Amino acid sequence: RGKGRRRWRASVAMNDYQIIQDIGRSKHAMVYKGRKKKSIQFFALKCVDKSEKGKIMREVRFLHRLNTQYAVHFHEWFETANHLWLILELCPGNRLL
Repeated sequence: RGKGRRRWRASVAMNDYQIIQDIGRSKHAMVYKGRKKKSIQFFALKCVDKSEKGKIMREVRFLHRLNTQYAVHFHEWFETANHLWLILELCPGNRLL
């Protein structure tokens, strides 16, 4: 493997997270405040229907490359039987400015 190449952890799953509360919704997505189990780290968990997979995979590629303090930080993603889940930085106050 080349240096600098990021390896994805294939075993990330919904079992790794606990949903705390609903913090937002749109036509195609729900966003929850969640906590990574076995830690005190909180995240925004974006849940999207698999019918939006092409669009979401473009978003994942874009967020993965983006590295700025002015945008939400992307941590990881995984899929369940019916949904794609993006694990994102939880913004203070649960709002984006």
